[in-house]
Amino acid sequence: MAYKLYYLKLVNEEKTLQYDRELKKDELDLISESNEILGSFNSFCDYYYIFKSNLKDLEDYLKLVEPLENKISSAIIMRNVINEINKLVINFAVAFRNYLDHYEITIKEIAGEETREYREFKSKSSKYFDKYFEYRFLYNLRHYNVHYKLPVSKIEGDIHKKKRIFLIEKDKLQKWDGWKSIIKSDIDNLKGDINLSDFVKKCRHMISEFNKDISYYNEPEVLGALKIMKRYEKKNETPYLVEEIIENDKKRFKIKEMYSEYINSINNIFNLGIVSCSSYTKDFGLQIFDPFDLMFSKDEKEKFGLN
Repeated sequence: MAYKLYYLKLVNEEKTLQYDRELKKDELDLISESNEILGSFNSFCDYYYIFKSNLKDLEDYLKLVEPLENKISSAIIMRNVINEINKLVINFAVAFRNYLDHYEITIKEIAGEETREYREFKSKSSKYFDKYFEYRFLYNLRHYNVHYKLPVSKIEGDIHKKKRIFLIEKDKLQKWDGWKSIIKSDIDNLKGDINLSDFVKKCRHMISEFNKDISYYNEPEVLGALKIMKRYEKKNETPYLVEEIIENDKKRFKIKEMYSEYINSINNIFNLGIVSCSSYTKDFGLQIFDPFDLMFSKDEKEKFGLN
């Protein structure tokens, strides 16, 4: 069994695979390890995308039904509107828990429970839990829904702003005895009912900052893997691994894609709002992500061996 590096390119307006070289086992192992690191990072981003998509669905529906100019003609239709909002709120809360649980389980499996990476994740999670009511409430909202009531139960009209306000009622939250003490204290200290639209806006800001904090829990490894995979980058060409298998004196070939995790990782880093960054550790040295040459000039990169 042997793996060879090929590039898919356009020759005379036709796509063709062109042989580059044979890959040794050490290099194959490095490619596999890099793709595994980038694959885990991309998986984190997938869960965040699903969560953020649920948030957007809720925001879009609120924009549709909040304006008073959009008439709701009967009590039945209004009940359906509230049910739809509750469905979206519950989906949002469940996606949040899935997102957090996936991060924790994956980091524990990859790094281990006694590692710096896992401790940092738990520390950052605790920091946001302590700082933001939205984090604490959203984290526990699914239990309230499953064991007691639907969250949104009241509507008020704001004549001045010409909009409907959908509310999670404080007194109903207080009647459930399943809250942890810190959440119960939060609810008791609320000045009034929770304005769903305001709550969702605060969640968007809080989760964006939190995700940026925890997605890069293994930043040196991610940047190192990107640096390794960048070696195979060629303009307008896509690298593939071609496995040569000999059976009964006959050759057959299996083509294996090797670059999608690299491309998706770069896109996901941009989606985090990061256009350049660097990381230094004793184990990995200086790693950089600087596709637009914002941190160093080309000459500086060559001088420091960063290309």
